[in-house]
Amino acid sequence: MMNQYEVPVFIADKLPEIRSDLKLALQGGNIYKSIQVLADFTRRKAVEHNFTMVKKCMKLVDRIYEKGNQGVRLAVENVFVFSFSSLMGSCNILECRIVQSYMPVRLYTLYVQQVLRSNN
Repeated sequence: MMNQYEVPVFIADKLPEIRSDLKLALQGGNIYKSIQVLADFTRRKAVEHNFTMVKKCMKLVDRIYEKGNQGVRLAVENVFVFSFSSLMGSCNILECRIVQSYMPVRLYTLYVQQVLRSNN
């Protein structure tokens, strides 16, 4: 199981581009900040039309969710998956479809469940 201290190191190893942004998250071991850094980076890459990087980020988050302990999984659900709505809001319909096609089934299912809960 991956814990909140291992996640920022794992992200920095896979995405050295955001290593400096993760330093703050590393200091406090705040898993929510680490996941937020990754969510912000993913959104930026979608806006820049760097869909190869978006796909890489989605796979990375899915791996974190799969290997993470309960606290890590909650952070992914509450930060990254929750950010899908704003990510989709920053794209046109074609871009949204591309981004959606890169969402791992597990994360997309969590997103749909969140949307359905919020509509009740």
